Amino acid sequence: MDFPVLDAHTHCGMTVPFEELSGEWQLGGIDGGVVFSPVEEIYDRYDSFFVDSDEYRHSRRQVHDYLVRIASGRNIFPFFFVWNDFVRTPDAFVGIKWHRHPGEPVYFYDSPRCHNKIDEICSKRLPITLEEEFANTLKFVKEIAQRTVIIIPHMGGLNGGYYRLKKAGLFENETVWVDTALASRQEIEDFAETYGIGRMMFGSDYPFGIPASEKRKVEACFAGNDLRSVLSGNLLKLLGVSLDAP
Repeated sequence: MDFPVLDAHTHCGMTVPFEELSGEWQLGGIDGGVVFSPVEEIYDRYDSFFVDSDEYRHSRRQVHDYLVRIASGRNIFPFFFVWNDFVRTPDAFVGIKWHRHPGEPVYFYDSPRCHNKIDEICSKRLPITLEEEFANTLKFVKEIAQRTVIIIPHMGGLNGGYYRLKKAGLFENETVWVDTALASRQEIEDFAETYGIGRMMFGSDYPFGIPASEKRKVEACFAGNDLRSVLSGNLLKLLGVSLDAP
């Protein structure tokens, strides 16, 4: 291709090393992309009553330091995974990962530190990849209220479902974007037909999705400038960067 291909949704860290991700990207003809920590390095997702510990605080610092190191000199864009300590986002990060599923430990949304964290993120205009339950997703987007871009991963598949979010009018909000990781062709094409392709980005959700396979799915949906926009142009526009073709 005469343009770079970038994956807007991958996990990378101590348990999913960059060498592993990089090999999959090479197989798929992908030149880089967004990386955020695997969930298990941030909190214990299998304990709904999880209490933070020095072990997990160390793990979060370790994995975020690792992402900054691997991003240096490469087409890699690290996103900072927010948890309930709500620590300041280091300057090296260009976006935010905000994540939980039903039954997992909850974010302390009513905490003043949480509100301060959201204010910090929005003041820096950092895009937020938000994976949350349906009601929390709607509430979070309403609270952000146009202050920065929110990316709904999987076309909303784990935020309550694409069509449920569409019915709620979430995608009418111009600051709500989507990534295509593990979404169906029907959902991808419906979004494009309804809202256009300007807020859609290719993603794989590696290691849960196969980058080459997820890329082929997007290539089956689009061609020409539309394909270029989804495979990298929209992400680059969002992050305010430019890259030459590989």
